Amino acid sequence: MANISTNTIELTLADAASGKKEKPKKDIAAADIVYKGEKLVLPEGMTLQQAAELIERRKVYESQETLVQEVFDAFPADGACMLDTVLNRRYGWSPAVPTPGFFGDNPPQLINIDVAYGQVRQVPWGRFLLPNVKGHLDCGVGRKDNRYLFAISAKVLRRDEKVVRGLFDELRKEIKENSIYRGKAMRVAFLDEEGDELTVPMPKFLDTDAVNENMLVLSEQLERAVNTNLFTPITRTADCLANNIPVKRGVLLGGTFGTGKTLIAHVASKLAVQSGITFVYIQKATELSYAIEFARQYQSPACVIFCEDIDREVTGERSEDMDAILNTIDGIDSKTSNIIVVLTTNEIKAIHPAMLRPGRLDAVIDVTAPDAKAIERLIHVYAGDALEAGIDLKAVGEVLAGNIPAVIAEVVKRAKLSQLSIQERGTQVQSLSAVALLDAAQTIQAQVLLLNPPKVAPVHHLEQLFTGVMHEAIDSHADFRKLTNRVQEIRERM
Repeated sequence: MANISTNTIELTLADAASGKKEKPKKDIAAADIVYKGEKLVLPEGMTLQQAAELIERRKVYESQETLVQEVFDAFPADGACMLDTVLNRRYGWSPAVPTPGFFGDNPPQLINIDVAYGQVRQVPWGRFLLPNVKGHLDCGVGRKDNRYLFAISAKVLRRDEKVVRGLFDELRKEIKENSIYRGKAMRVAFLDEEGDELTVPMPKFLDTDAVNENMLVLSEQLERAVNTNLFTPITRTADCLANNIPVKRGVLLGGTFGTGKTLIAHVASKLAVQSGITFVYIQKATELSYAIEFARQYQSPACVIFCEDIDREVTGERSEDMDAILNTIDGIDSKTSNIIVVLTTNEIKAIHPAMLRPGRLDAVIDVTAPDAKAIERLIHVYAGDALEAGIDLKAVGEVLAGNIPAVIAEVVKRAKLSQLSIQERGTQVQSLSAVALLDAAQTIQAQVLLLNPPKVAPVHHLEQLFTGVMHEAIDSHADFRKLTNRVQEIRERM
C-alpha cells in the first residue's frame, strides 16, 4: 500500500491500489510525487505526456474512498478525553456532528467523564468532521476478551488519509503521556447487580487526599509484614525492577471485621498515587478478570488491584466460578506484568487451599487486632493533644489489648465523659487522665463480650446419643446386651 504518511507515492503501486486496469505500455514511467517548493520538477527522462498520465492516475487514486481504523489500548472514557484534547489543540474545538439513524439524525452526544476526584469533564462522543477533510470519523468501544478499548473508524478520501493517520499518531502519544487514569486511584464496577457486563464502565476516582495514614496502627510484627509485602512494592517499584524483584504480587489480607483491612487499602491507594502507581478498587471477585485487563493498560510503572471479601467466591467445593478466578490469577505473568493483586477475607480458614498455593498468593497476612503497645499508639492517635502530658497508658493498653480500633475510638470518647464526672461542675475538660481512660476501658468490656461471645464447640448429634446411652446404663441398670447393641449402631452411624 502507498506510504501516504510521507506525502509520496510510487506510480506502479498507486495503479495496483486503485484497481484500474490499463493496456500495457512500454514507456510507463515510475516516480514519486513530492510536494515541495513552488516548482513542478520532473525526473530526468520523463516526458510531459508521462507526467500528465502520472498526475491523472494520482488524481483517481486520491479521489477513492478509504476506511482507516485503529483500536487504541486505552479505556473508552480515557480515549474520548484524549481525542477531545487533540481535536481542540488542532482545530480549536471538537467538530462533532449528528449521526444518521433509522428515525433521522441523532444529535451529537455529550458525555460526562470523571477526570479526577470531584472533577467532571464533558466531551463529545460519536461522529466528527475534520476541517478540509471529506468524510467523517466515528469513535466507539472496542473489545478484546475482557478488555475495553477505544476505537476510531475514519471514512475519508485517500488524499486525506495522511491527516487521519497524523491525528491517530498524536492521539496515541496523548494517551501515553496524559491519561486521566494512569497514576490515579479509582473504584470501577464492570458488572451490574445481576452480574451482566456494563456496556461502558465509568471509573469513579477516590479521594486519597482525605486518607490519614497515621490512623493505620498495627502491631509491630504485622506492620512489618504489610510494609514488606505491600507498601514497599508500591513505593519502590523502580528499586524492585532494578534488583530483579518481580513487581507482580498476590497478597491476601485475612482477619475479622474491623481489624484494619480496609484502612490498609486506603493507605495503599494514597501511597500508590504519591508514587505514580494506578490503584483500582473492585467490590466483586467475579470482576477480577476485567480489573486485570484494565490494569494491563495502565501498569506502567505498576498497577494495584484491591478486591474485598474474596471468600465469597473461593470457599467450599471447587466450582467453575472458583476455577475462573484461579485461572485469572495464574494468567498474570510475573515477567511481563507489574500488577499487584490484594485480596481480603474475614475468614482465612474458609479459603479453598487451591487459592493459597505459592505462585497465586505470595503473602498471606493475618490482620489481627492490635496488641497492648499498638493500643497505646492508637489512643495517642485518637486523643491527640487531649491527653495529659507524660501520661502512662500501659495499664490501659493491657486492658484493651485485642480489641479492634473502633472500640479504642469509643474508649477515648467515653473517657471524656469519665473525666468530666471526676471534675467539679462547671469546669471544662482540658486533658484526659490515665484514670479516666482506664475507667472507660473497663466499662466497655461487657459490651465487647456481647459483641463477641465466646465460641462454644458444637456437640455432634451422635455424640449426644452416645452420651445418653451411657447415662441410661448408669441410671437404670439396663440390659447390658441391648445397650451394647445400641452403642454399636451409633458407632456405625458415626
